Amino acid sequence: MNAVYLDCSTGVSGDMLLSALSHALEEWRGPGSGFDFLEKELDRLGLDGFGLQWSEKRIAGIRTRHVDVLQTREQPLRHYTDLCRIIQESGLGGRTGERSLRALRLLGEAEAKVHGVGLEQVHFHEIGAVDTLADICGSMLLLDAMEAVEVVCSPIDLGSGFVTCAHGRMPVPAPACAELAKGLATFGSDCSMERATPTGLAILRTVADSFGSLPLGSLLGVGYGSGGRSSDEQPTYVRAMLLEKVAEGAPSQGA
Repeated sequence: MNAVYLDCSTGVSGDMLLSALSHALEEWRGPGSGFDFLEKELDRLGLDGFGLQWSEKRIAGIRTRHVDVLQTREQPLRHYTDLCRIIQESGLGGRTGERSLRALRLLGEAEAKVHGVGLEQVHFHEIGAVDTLADICGSMLLLDAMEAVEVVCSPIDLGSGFVTCAHGRMPVPAPACAELAKGLATFGSDCSMERATPTGLAILRTVADSFGSLPLGSLLGVGYGSGGRSSDEQPTYVRAMLLEKVAEGAPSQGA
């Protein structure tokens, strides 16, 4: 029985999760099982004019994986209902489809609440909509490919200080992040930057079964995923650890 542990002690974002989970799956299943699998599966969304670009990024001496969502064609303005329809018509069924829609709804409801608008009025600008779909649907696809029956998450660093966004300069966590952090185990480090994004928090609220330390088990793969603002000065990344759970009191393999 496989479990996934998500170490978000330096923050979380959609692209961090996507990179870390892809890396961990490839460590377990071998070359082509992570990144190639994800690109093929995301084609089912039927979105023209976007692609994924994978790269390595060294953060404070640690080799991490990084993904950029590239826009190769103009994208229309899309609303929450448009994104729901894309998922529903993609053929991403079962738990992957259900989780994707649930995470998207959490994200939409948070934005609707903080801006005082109806859910149907929430919109995602151009590539932001494609980025959101790739991060959410991709993370759910990867967790199912890992055969994960349980997801445990560390406490999440929300960061501190201020962030500048489309609506001005706001204290961290920004309103949507604060809304999505409800029910999660969180803390704020003295880093003077935002370390959790709405998409990352919406994914965690959907998939995390519990919060705490690394569960007992045999490690199968470890993946490191960095974000666009990860740097040596701000060493942020998500570490995804795939493990086969071991019952407490069970003899070790070397016994």
